Amino acid sequence: MAVSPDLSLLAARAAHPILIVGKPAEFISGLPLHDLEPSPEMAAILDRWGIATAGQLLALDKSKIADRLGAEALRLFERLSPGLIRPLKLVAPPEQFTEQIEFEQEIETIQPLLFVLRRFVEQISRRLEMAYLVVGEFQLRLGFFSGANYERIFKIPSPTGNVEILFRTLRTHLETVRTDSPIVSMRLSATPSKVESHQLGLFEASLRNPNQFAETLARLGALCGSDNVGTPVLQATHRPDSFAMKTPDFAAKAEGSSQNSSGMALRRYRPALSARVEFCQQQPARLECPVFKGSIAKACGPFVCSGDWWDDHRWSRQEWDIETGEGALFRIFRSEAGFFVEGVYD
Repeated sequence: MAVSPDLSLLAARAAHPILIVGKPAEFISGLPLHDLEPSPEMAAILDRWGIATAGQLLALDKSKIADRLGAEALRLFERLSPGLIRPLKLVAPPEQFTEQIEFEQEIETIQPLLFVLRRFVEQISRRLEMAYLVVGEFQLRLGFFSGANYERIFKIPSPTGNVEILFRTLRTHLETVRTDSPIVSMRLSATPSKVESHQLGLFEASLRNPNQFAETLARLGALCGSDNVGTPVLQATHRPDSFAMKTPDFAAKAEGSSQNSSGMALRRYRPALSARVEFCQQQPARLECPVFKGSIAKACGPFVCSGDWWDDHRWSRQEWDIETGEGALFRIFRSEAGFFVEGVYD
């Protein structure tokens, strides 16, 4: 113990096992110079000068030593100064917003699990509220009796601290979870976020309640399957009607396309209409389908495309754009299943 942090450190190194420095001058006078940890170059210079203790160093003129040996010598004098004030920097470790429990009895139904989960949500939300933060994301982990784990990340579309909204987000998903083993532990962690503020424009279309919309999507996913709910996204292929469902990104901003569509619009039949096509000189000459029966005045094609030849999902088709004698424009195609009318041009 000493009057300054630097002297306390030097005293701790010399203590056997306790040392209280009541008179700093007496303690410094006999302190070996190497305890100050000078650089090898500085230690060599002071050794050639015959300086072996800290007391001998303090006996020299501070300003002249600093002029000759530089800033390092000045720092050695400062470490030995009893009146040096060095404020401590308070470093707060990052707070973890986590709740976890090891169940004494195995959980086999959802009701006791939801009871504990709601308590976790309330505690985390209250702690975040005291820090002026809200929940931006939940990480849920369930431990099973078999030793396996189930982990799920819940992205909150609009960060909030509302317990009811947060709890419904978790409950809606857990009601669809089926496990092969009882639950023995649960851990819920929250990623904090700042409160979002939205100022809707006069002509801006935005969701008024993204969390309620996300809950509705979750319920639809439980009924129809998660692969059947979301935003359709085209896949990187020329195969017709090839798309995948993507979970909506509530944080992404809508961007207008810079490309202007050109050409006539094709109104497609869902499903495509089965047709009978007669050919003349390898070109369609007559068409019979539920919406038209007659001759073909003009045909462009065939336009051939195929893909996925390396597996059982291979596909191929031939397309023609045709004009009937009455002036109607159709697109027809031939696949392994036969001829079909895909749509009509406006």
